[in-house]
Amino acid sequence: MNKNGKKNGKRHCVSDAQKKAIRRYYAVKRAKERQQQQGRVEAEYPHFRYYKKSQHPALITGEQVNEKKQDEYNYRKVMHSEKDGKRNNEKIEPNPNPRDSKPMYIGRRTRHDVKSNFDEKPLPWKYPKK
Repeated sequence: MNKNGKKNGKRHCVSDAQKKAIRRYYAVKRAKERQQQQGRVEAEYPHFRYYKKSQHPALITGEQVNEKKQDEYNYRKVMHSEKDGKRNNEKIEPNPNPRDSKPMYIGRRTRHDVKSNFDEKPLPWKYPKK
């Protein structure tokens, strides 16, 4: 006992609900730490990633730094249509997505956007070499 008449030692939780809340807190904390350590997964170019703005995959062809010192990906749109406006698209057969039977078309125009607008992990699809 200490001078106030209380027991020394560890603080004990009163209920199972408190114990469960503490376990959940530390599990979430560990998951965030692991995610920060892993960060963005790099892959060889070209590769596919989901583009968060359009919620469609995109073919990543390279990277660059813009005027604001932000890292960006160079990418080409992925779609099912033969044309993108007036432009003809590049046809990819067989489709790299095994769950899709339609042929994949990739826009010829290269675009760029900040890396945070793309998924952290690349898709497992392979761009066929010519």
